[in-house]
Amino acid sequence: MHLIIGVVLIVAVAAGLLGPAKMTKIWAMIARVCYILIILSGVLMIVRAWQHNPILLIVKVVLAIAMIAFAEIGFAKKSRGAVTAVVIWVPIVLAVLVLVLGFVLTGGFPLIMH
Repeated sequence: MHLIIGVVLIVAVAAGLLGPAKMTKIWAMIARVCYILIILSGVLMIVRAWQHNPILLIVKVVLAIAMIAFAEIGFAKKSRGAVTAVVIWVPIVLAVLVLVLGFVLTGGFPLIMH
């Protein structure tokens, strides 16, 4: 569930920031639902991941919070027509980094079965 929501979140953020301005509000709402679901599922997973690599987990959480903040800034600027390349690409890159860190923390699961 966490991975699927993460992928949907990346799509929602990218579509909201790269797509037409009239669709930004819809994509922002989809992203916000994803934030809630991914935070809830992430809290349930923290207990297991903490045992394996707490420092990397803290880095992932901080990057995820930063991604949410930058995505919201991007949505706000896009709605006002004041969007720049940095505002668009920082949350997208952070989202991909958080996804990669998630795979590192899980040893590649579910993509690599042990």
